[in-house]
Amino acid sequence: MADIFQEVEEDLKRERVELLWKKYGKWVIAAAIAIVLVTAGFQLWNNYQQTVRSEKSVQFSQALGLSEAGKLDEAKSALAELSTTDDGYGTLARFEQASILAEQGDIASAVALWDEIAASSPPIDRLRDVASLLAVMHLVETGDIADVKKRLALLAVPGAAFRYSAIELQALVALREDDHTSARSFFQQLVDAPDAPGGIQSRAAQILETLAE
Repeated sequence: MADIFQEVEEDLKRERVELLWKKYGKWVIAAAIAIVLVTAGFQLWNNYQQTVRSEKSVQFSQALGLSEAGKLDEAKSALAELSTTDDGYGTLARFEQASILAEQGDIASAVALWDEIAASSPPIDRLRDVASLLAVMHLVETGDIADVKKRLALLAVPGAAFRYSAIELQALVALREDDHTSARSFFQQLVDAPDAPGGIQSRAAQILETLAE
């Protein structure tokens, strides 16, 4: 009889973890992607709009218009020529291409493109970290666990630009593995970090409360 109750308790815990993932996992990924892309685009635009040829600006704007209109294949074609260089618009074009591929469900190709950006020489060094973060975000839910953990470990080192986002994703990976001990440890790191973003700390505290129930 005790075994039956134990099985029921374990099932309830597993269900709670699944609910946590559904509630926070994709939301965290979507929010972080939006923030990162807006920041990256804003930086590049301001740093390079005065130095890159005006026709590139027009071409990129037209490609974005096609993307926003849902004409994704046309947008990819329009971005193809721009994406061949590592200048401001070339890098932005590759980011947009990867975003379109992800939207179309081709995560593998999108990740490959973000990895390509991370290994290249973009005009702003920080964009390597942006590309790496976007790649792993899209792998957290379904990617190979060992690969995801390796990628996140590189982004979670002290002083890394997106350290706390990486730690939050490490916690979500632990939840995916049903490893509550590691998940609590990662979330506690976020709660205790004095310089962690408020939104990340708030989510970490809420999930810790749920895991303690």
